[in-house]
Amino acid sequence: MSTTTRRANDRPPTQPRTGRPGTVLFLVCAAIFMLMLDTTVVSAALADIRADLDTSIDGLQWVIDGYAIPLAGLLLTFATVGDRYGRRRLFLAGMAVFTAASLALALSGTILQLDVLRAVQGVGATMLFATALPLLSVAFPDPAARMRAIGVYGAVMAGATVAGPVLGGALVTSFGWRSIFLVNVPIGVVILGVATRRLPESPRALGRRADWLGSVLLTGGLVAGVLALTRGNSLGWTSPTLVALAGAALALLVCFVAWQFRAPHPLLDVGMLRKPGFAGTAIVSVGHMATLMAAANFLALFMIGTFGCTPLEMGLRLLPISGAALIAAPVAAALAKRVPLRVSLPVTMGLVTAGMWWLGRLEPGDTWLHFVPGLVVGGLGLGAITALTQAASLTFASQENAGMASATFGTLRQVGMAVGVAGLGAVFSHVARDRATAGVDALPGASGVPTDLREQFADAIGAGAGHEALHDLPSQLHAAAPALARVADAASIDALNAMVNLGAVVGAVATVGATAAFWLGGRAAAGARPGS
Repeated sequence: MSTTTRRANDRPPTQPRTGRPGTVLFLVCAAIFMLMLDTTVVSAALADIRADLDTSIDGLQWVIDGYAIPLAGLLLTFATVGDRYGRRRLFLAGMAVFTAASLALALSGTILQLDVLRAVQGVGATMLFATALPLLSVAFPDPAARMRAIGVYGAVMAGATVAGPVLGGALVTSFGWRSIFLVNVPIGVVILGVATRRLPESPRALGRRADWLGSVLLTGGLVAGVLALTRGNSLGWTSPTLVALAGAALALLVCFVAWQFRAPHPLLDVGMLRKPGFAGTAIVSVGHMATLMAAANFLALFMIGTFGCTPLEMGLRLLPISGAALIAAPVAAALAKRVPLRVSLPVTMGLVTAGMWWLGRLEPGDTWLHFVPGLVVGGLGLGAITALTQAASLTFASQENAGMASATFGTLRQVGMAVGVAGLGAVFSHVARDRATAGVDALPGASGVPTDLREQFADAIGAGAGHEALHDLPSQLHAAAPALARVADAASIDALNAMVNLGAVVGAVATVGATAAFWLGGRAAAGARPGS
């Protein structure tokens, strides 16, 4: 046997094959930029999707939640799968699934196809998210170089968040809503080609196994719960179907929590529950996503439908929230070592709550400038929370398990997004439809309008159509168009205010709950110290 052959055979199977750290950083950051864009660009497309596919707000909510739920239910499991079977393999599989799903999304003909394919795209995104930081950790073994790489990674994520609404708005305005998915295809193909040749495999960790049962229970509970919230208005909140869905969601989530204490390799590290302040950080992780981040999607829909903005104009008007978050994140990270989490996290959740409250109280005649103070204040809170929860990952886990802690809080954020979009959307739709129905009934001569036309108008307002509900008025209602426009405005404004008020209440509860959790956790820790 030749020396060359002997050396090839002696090489460990998990040894990286090829690839430079810079190439790994480029591939990971390019993939993450795409994934983060797809969490934000869709807000610019919701109005066009609603009009093109003639869907209700239920269908629009699943366009968002279909992407978020796989991230919530499968992120930690895929992280373990990557550790055991190879992160390179999982990265390539994730990019293939994400790219193929993006092409299929661009070709979707119905809202059901779109929602299902968004879930498939979310599965691909979860595979990529699960491998991103571990790949960087292996590619940059030197701690200083690793921190610089993670800094670039964080900057790319923040940049994608800022660019998302604007880039999405520009694409939708110029090329239609399908372009936000189609643009992923050539980029995904290039990344897949380069990664196949240049991305090294990382060493495998064979000790930990995936908690598939935990993933099924968590994902099933979220799907049932979100389905109950999105279908409540149409089915009736006391209907047997809705009660069954709510019961199934509760049962599955209770079983998930119970299983985490018994599973040999639990999805969530239950040992972190004993850390003082973990509950407070968990509350904030869910709370900020369930309020301002979820509400931003319906605010985008409102700006396009009621204020008459183009998708690009809407994206530009949402820049204050992204810009404020971009400024706050590094400042909060710098202060994390000086200000304890028990202070900083409740305060920043309070900023998000204040921003939510400030977005409300909209009145007829107000312009988009009404939203700027709330977007800025809330954006400062969002950016700070993003940085502080990363710092919390190091507080609640050892250095080698910091990735799991970070993924745990990432899972909780996606849970907040999924539940927040469903709950806030249900309130928006219910109030908008009721106000539109009452407004039409109060118009002179309303009794002469066919019932199906009145219901069609109310359904469109409930879906966030705003003035677009007037575009297809039959000829017998043209004379009533000005009055119907006022009804549409009033109903949409009332719905937005009701949604924002609910979000502010949820934010206030989260702020108080996080404060109490940190305080109680601190007292328990003090009581456990010897001699205390």
